[in-house]
Amino acid sequence: MARRVFDPADYDIPLSREEFTDRVVEQFHSLYRDSLSIDELLLHPSEAMHFCDLVRRKFAYYGVPDNVILRVMIARRKSGGR
Repeated sequence: MARRVFDPADYDIPLSREEFTDRVVEQFHSLYRDSLSIDELLLHPSEAMHFCDLVRRKFAYYGVPDNVILRVMIARRKSGGR
């Protein structure tokens, strides 16, 4: 079964997928300032959940699940983005 492509509109977020990803990735870099990679974050589940909670609170993305927030960062890394 194929995974559905994330669409911020599904969560009432008025951004494109790219803009949403930019915000999440920028927040990650702002918090961890090159001290932690996304791969390392995923090895610390409680820290990953904390990061997702911070993103939800900061941007009012209350309905977006952890796996979506983390997945957009992984997709950005895999695509060679920042």
